[in-house]
Amino acid sequence: MLRKRSRLIAAPIAAVALTLTVAGYHASAAGSSPSGGAGQSGKVTKAAGPCLADATTLIGDLDGDGHPDKISNPGHTGTKMTIQWGTADGSFGAKKSVSALLGAKKGEVATAAVADFQNDGTLDMVVNIVEPADGDDPSTARVAEYRPGPLKRSNLGSAESRHSDIGDHGEVQQLRIANYGDDPYPDLAILNNSGDGQLDRDVRLSYAGSGLGDFDYALKQKYGEFGSTGEPPAMPSDGWKQFFESCS
Repeated sequence: MLRKRSRLIAAPIAAVALTLTVAGYHASAAGSSPSGGAGQSGKVTKAAGPCLADATTLIGDLDGDGHPDKISNPGHTGTKMTIQWGTADGSFGAKKSVSALLGAKKGEVATAAVADFQNDGTLDMVVNIVEPADGDDPSTARVAEYRPGPLKRSNLGSAESRHSDIGDHGEVQQLRIANYGDDPYPDLAILNNSGDGQLDRDVRLSYAGSGLGDFDYALKQKYGEFGSTGEPPAMPSDGWKQFFESCS
């Protein structure tokens, strides 16, 4: 009986822990000093902003309403991402598929990456929608955009959306956050079907004021990798950890 009872209370305890995590996010935002360091008590406080609930779950305000949202990215690939919009009481709504929010059609694959690409305190998104090729030649993306935040809840649109060339150099299969520039600006690793059985790791670096950059062959030579469907290139799996601290 004792073992059964411990299992029954495990879920409520986990829910309470996540609620406290969100409360801590709000407390940090409300109590942080302009310097982002020590408060009036003299203790160093955690900077307000997005944080990691676990390796594949980011807590942060995606839509700019002041309430942290929950972004889950199973496997870090960007193909199964979901969002749970935050509420005023610190809870999260039902899971929303990013693919559905982006309006992906039947047969299409939507891939997304979320990070603060401009390091301005606002979460941004890179999206790609493509119908996978059924032959040797890669398909061209129907949608490939860099979307600076905040984003609309209805369709993840951005007032400052712009075309990204990630869909112009092959068929995107994965989007992952990476740290190639060794700076505060998150970069992007792209698993790219180049055709004829070739799979490459393409990269896009981010920059102050402009966010995600365009294709640069010199950067691909430096940070990218050529591979194949049989031997795909290595892809980063700790990108979020490079830029966001744990919520706990």
